[in-house]
Amino acid sequence: MVATRPGIFEGGLLTLFPRQLANSSLSPTLLNSSQNARQLLNILPNRKKAGSGSLRFGMGKKGPVAPSAALDGWQFRRADGTIETLHLGADFTLRRYDESLNTYTTVKSGLSSSGLLGATQFNGKLVFFNGVDPNFSYDGTTVTDLGEYVEDLQASAYTWMANNKISLVPAPGRTDYPNGRNVRVTFATAGAVVATIASTSLVTGTLTLTVSGTPFPGSSETISSVEYFDTPPPFSFMWTANDILWALSGGISKPRVYRGTESMKVFYTPAANNENAWFDQGTVDSTQEVAFLNIQNKAGVFDELLAISDFNGAMVFHGRLKTYIYQGYDPSQIGGFVPLKTLEIGLVHQKLVQKMPNDVAFVSPYGLRTLSVQVQTDGVEVTSDIGSNQDSEFGRKITALMVDDTSYRKARSFNYPRDGLFGYKLDDDNLMVYVLNDKAKGWTQLSGYFADAQAFIPLSDGRLMIMRTTQAYCYANGTDAAVGEDYSDDGNAISALWWTPWQSRGGRWGNRAWEILLEDTADITFNLERMIDFNEQNVVTTQVVAAGGGAQWDEAHWDVDTWDAGTMNPVVSDKFLADKAFSVRISFSSTSGPINMLGFRPIGR
Repeated sequence: MVATRPGIFEGGLLTLFPRQLANSSLSPTLLNSSQNARQLLNILPNRKKAGSGSLRFGMGKKGPVAPSAALDGWQFRRADGTIETLHLGADFTLRRYDESLNTYTTVKSGLSSSGLLGATQFNGKLVFFNGVDPNFSYDGTTVTDLGEYVEDLQASAYTWMANNKISLVPAPGRTDYPNGRNVRVTFATAGAVVATIASTSLVTGTLTLTVSGTPFPGSSETISSVEYFDTPPPFSFMWTANDILWALSGGISKPRVYRGTESMKVFYTPAANNENAWFDQGTVDSTQEVAFLNIQNKAGVFDELLAISDFNGAMVFHGRLKTYIYQGYDPSQIGGFVPLKTLEIGLVHQKLVQKMPNDVAFVSPYGLRTLSVQVQTDGVEVTSDIGSNQDSEFGRKITALMVDDTSYRKARSFNYPRDGLFGYKLDDDNLMVYVLNDKAKGWTQLSGYFADAQAFIPLSDGRLMIMRTTQAYCYANGTDAAVGEDYSDDGNAISALWWTPWQSRGGRWGNRAWEILLEDTADITFNLERMIDFNEQNVVTTQVVAAGGGAQWDEAHWDVDTWDAGTMNPVVSDKFLADKAFSVRISFSSTSGPINMLGFRPIGR
């Protein structure tokens, strides 16, 4: 097995940092170490120089301590371009963090402790849902429950009776006028008058509405329309696509228990660009109910929809067991919205779906998958996907996620475009991260503050914020002026690990020493754990001390920076004889950086 990229270095003895990062699903005896590692922890591909791996940046404190430990968070960008973040606390209060004032302000309190709060951007607002409480929007200043006036065209015989009474003949079986509901009555002269229903009386098919106060005209006037204010039911998920809002039925999301009998209904706004327009109205044939389509009979199994996304102009409805793809823009028109394809693969959690460039990635019961690959795979053969080489890690974490309700509520995912990171949190162990850039594509894991964070908030100005208990932090990669660049999690060391596959030199290998190949590094002590002949229990640990220095490829500016002499690659003795193969695990813990590793070289014959 050749462990190098052919033509770059001679001798075939140099192991470069793997181009496709970690692979936990294929046997380490089969992995090519120039392509994959067995495990990577807190190491990312070096964006500045291809082929090397860098210790990730750390986390720096941002703002004061929050009034309550965080559960989730979202970005909101105001019309003037100002960014603020919204944080859901463990007291189930939604608060706004104002960076300019460095304060937290309550936006909405009293939210359900059992609901799973989420949000989608629509009409310059954030529209929130949790399956239990009324859906509401936030415009940067005001929180407003969703709802609209529905014109009652199914009723007839609108009649003025007194300055606090009107009557009408409702459609059979309809109960649109409960006590406390607002009505808007339009009179010939007085115009539209809004009132609150105090009581009702139904006698021989005629319904009399008595309202609070005396808002109606003092004498008889013709009534041209009667409208009642109604709100859509709590939705468990909402999504923005094609100028309308899409939603799923309410209820509490659990790992194994379905929400109820409406679990396969898809709701939508019949009118475009209006977050309140949920009711089918406007003609005598309108249902005056929340518009929906029920795809239960498209499934053929007892399924439950968990999330919605869109892909190449098609709408995607993610069920636990299957994925349903529809094409079209207007579900209210016959032929305007038709089923395109059903995929025999589901989703484990609504917060584990992420848009990728020209794709959608989601965590299925089998591991992470992408729609582009699943849509094109019609045969029974298994097709490799971007998450396939981490199926074993995802499998272990999915098991932990589905244990109970508390574990299930921990799931989060995020996309940090600046560094090409797609993060998936399924437990409090390590964060699964897919790296997508022009230097490398593949998986690594992040621990430390990334692992137990409750909220990940990528900001549209290039920063990444996380919430961890009552404190906000920003990724210290230089994008936040107050945090700067740092290689510690608020002063705590970051532990890193690179474990290579089994490597063979085509016969018996007699090793004399190791050389750690560095580009530039802080002072650091590496732990080099060596195993031989496929025996992972036989571990010999050697410490390697590296002294910091300049970059191997000098980056000094002429007449500006001091000339860098280059990092000294440390060499340490380790004599052994491997009849078949050897493997190396390099680890270290640091509060300083950068630490950039090109690879290591076994010296021997």
